[in-house]
Amino acid sequence: MATTVESSSSPLHLILLANALIRCGAYALAQGTRVQQENFGYVLQIYDPKFLAAGSLFSARYILTVAHCFRSNTKPEELTVRAGSEWISREFRGKPVAGLQRHPKFSPLTLRNDIAVLRVKVAIGYSRRINYIALCSAPLRRDKGANRLTIAGWNLVNISQPLKSLEVSVEMEKNCRLWFPQLPGGVSCASFAAGNGDGLCYGDSGDPLITAGGGEICGLAIAFRRCGDKRYPALFTDVHYHRQFIAQAVLTLDREMLKRPRG
Repeated sequence: MATTVESSSSPLHLILLANALIRCGAYALAQGTRVQQENFGYVLQIYDPKFLAAGSLFSARYILTVAHCFRSNTKPEELTVRAGSEWISREFRGKPVAGLQRHPKFSPLTLRNDIAVLRVKVAIGYSRRINYIALCSAPLRRDKGANRLTIAGWNLVNISQPLKSLEVSVEMEKNCRLWFPQLPGGVSCASFAAGNGDGLCYGDSGDPLITAGGGEICGLAIAFRRCGDKRYPALFTDVHYHRQFIAQAVLTLDREMLKRPRG
């Protein structure tokens, strides 16, 4: 029951519910403002062939996304990606994925290390509608003077809606822990600026948290308390915190590709 988890005496239940609520491939970004797709050309869609999550292209072959949308035994050949599209599909078969690295210490119960890297089989070239985004170069600022960030995603309930964005403000860690006392390292929380029903909803897994001007990706959407409930912030995996895992994942996937026979 939702009312039972609001007590500060049940912090773990609150995190567990947040984890349970963000389901891959259900509802998606509540409200939001339509954006020009080419300005967010690094945001792409991941399918199996049903829509699973959003991903962010940080090079021609590599995509950053969340771990919780993939089973521990998910095979890369089950996945495809779709880049450069303003619209989403319930099912789609796109460019094949050649490699998948979930964080080896990902915990679905605590949300710790909810991050994954995909490698596509064929490079996704830069174009008018497709581009790449840099990884976060510094820790997220959590003070009152920090700039607002942007999150981008789709609405799977109404697939006629295009890519949208919302502004968010990263909360100070002490504020985060008031809502989520057992928040693990590498997870940040952010509140939505508008507060008029705006926020994450089912299916927003992997939506990128982006710095002003779209310069860097600094977070990945992983959980929320209630759709559009402004009383609770949403939770994001901190990209800069996991930079070592990302570098190691790229190295591992490159080595795996070199070992495979050609043809």
